Amino acid sequence: MERIDPQRDHEELKNFALGQRVIFKGKPYTIQSRTTLASGEAAVVLRGETEQFEIGANQFLAGIKFNN
Repeated sequence: MERIDPQRDHEELKNFALGQRVIFKGKPYTIQSRTTLASGEAAVVLRGETEQFEIGANQFLAGIKFNN
């Protein structure tokens, strides 16, 4: 059986723990889960005060700041 190498975007999301707070596009969010989009791109589900949404890894990584 051929070994499948992990994709870079999936590997980069492993650095973010479930429940971790981040600032995405200037608003605080909590990482609810990691998932995969229909396209195969890794994604995360973010939960804010009034909204929850799924976003692809590339867009997520480009728009976050850590909330210390």
